[in-house]
This record gives sequence, C-alpha cells and structure tokens, in this order.
Amino acid sequence: MIHSKIGINLWNWVPAFSDENLQLIEHVASLGFDVIEIGMMALPFDYKRVGELARSCGVAIDLCGAFTQGRDISNFDPSVRESTKAYFRACFDAAEQMGARLFVGPVYAGGSKAHLLGPDERQMEWDLAVQGLKELCAEAFGRGIVIGLEPINRYRTSVVNTVEEALRMVADVDSPALGILYDTFQANIEESDPPRALARACKEQKLVHFHASENHRGPPGSGYIDWKPLFSELAWANYQGHITIETFAPGGMDAPWNQYVVDPDLRATQGLRFLSDLIAENRIAQN
Repeated sequence: MIHSKIGINLWNWVPAFSDENLQLIEHVASLGFDVIEIGMMALPFDYKRVGELARSCGVAIDLCGAFTQGRDISNFDPSVRESTKAYFRACFDAAEQMGARLFVGPVYAGGSKAHLLGPDERQMEWDLAVQGLKELCAEAFGRGIVIGLEPINRYRTSVVNTVEEALRMVADVDSPALGILYDTFQANIEESDPPRALARACKEQKLVHFHASENHRGPPGSGYIDWKPLFSELAWANYQGHITIETFAPGGMDAPWNQYVVDPDLRATQGLRFLSDLIAENRIAQN
C-alpha cells in the first residue's frame, strides 16, 4: 500500500501558463485534484501569488521544465549550455517562491534534438549532460529540490529514450537530488515491456514522479495502454510520489492533432476518475 496524490499539468488548459491563468489553480482544486503541475514555458509569472493560491486551495505544486529548442544542457555550444543553466536556476528560484519541491522533464537535452552522431560525438554529448546535471543537481540539493529525469521518445530526442538509459545517466550523475520520471506515453513508444521498465526504476529506488497519459496523448483510460500491470508495480514498490495527468490543450508543446476528448475539463475529470479507480483497485491509499 502506498500514499499517492493525483495531479494534472496545467498544459491541459493552456499552452503556456501566465498570470492571466491564475484562476486555473482554484478551478483544478475544485475538480478534485491534489496537485497542480506547471509547465515552465513562459517565465516569469507571479510565483509568490501562485504559491499563495495553491496553499489556500490545499493543492501541492510540481514544476515541469519546458525544454524547447535552445534549452539544452548537452549542446556542443557552450553559450547554449550556460543559458540553459540560467533557465534551470530561474526554475529553481520559482520553485522556492511557490513552495514546489519537484522539477521534472527531459533535463539532459533540448526538445527537437534528435540526431545521428558518431560514437565519439555521442559520448561527448552524454558527458556534457552528465557534467551539467552534476552542477545543477548540487544546487537543487542545496535548495531542497528533487529533479526527475524523463526519458522521451525518439522523435523528440536521441539522448535518453528508455528507462535503462535514464538509470545509466542517473548513476553517472550520482546525486541524491536526481531520480526518474516515468511517462506512460513515452514508454509506450520506446519500451518493449513498459511494466518491466517501470519495475526497473522502482527496484533501483529511482522513481520520483509518474506521468499518466494515453498512447494518443488523451486522458488515462481513453486509449489502449494496459494500466493494471503498471499500477501493480507502483503498489509493489510502495510508490510515494505523485501520479500526474499530462494532457495538452491545442497548440501545446506535445498536443495531438486529433483531440480524442475535446473539452479540457472532461479530459481532466475522466482521467481523475480512471486513476482513482486504479488506485482503489490496487489498495493504494490516497493521502
């Protein structure tokens, strides 16, 4: 039995969160969620006010990095790497002001960097990611922030696609501030056995976050992902982290061209009901 709160990324409603969307915090809480996850696409916004609203509504905050092109810690251009470090630090500053303690995403590279490299260049790229993350994880640890490294699919990156690769990078960085974010959409593309991959992350005690969305980026339960064995692994591992729906509004960073559930509130509530039922079936206590 584990204690797990259910959250949702605000990308479900808006492609980029800003001060114009502060009402979403109360709205998401009213739908029954325990956690809001904010995609750090457009900075800054009123971090202090966001934290105050979240606390008043009784919801926790997680942050998800928006590693678009140019936000790339493993880039061969040192100026890009330095600007990416500045982005990390801005997100850490924001986390402190909002009261967030988790920062997740494909932290090793910028999105849209999927390329074929020779062995030497590929190792150099890997080493740059490890070197940069060592530095940033030391800063995160000092601030009480945990980083969740997310393996993502081949169309988005060529650096880390699988849990095995993620575990290797986490081992190379060797920081208590670094763990793994498991994303069901990404794993559905890259893992030959998604539950086994999740089990590996759990066995190594490196799972710090869980993103839930369907094979077509719809809400959990609307596609063909086999959820029961995944939640059995979470229950077996006594998972203590958040379970967060990651769906996208039209025009969002990873939005599908075909929205299988058009209304964002319906996407949210359908996913919440489905995950709540899975939690109950696995006797995972929500707290």
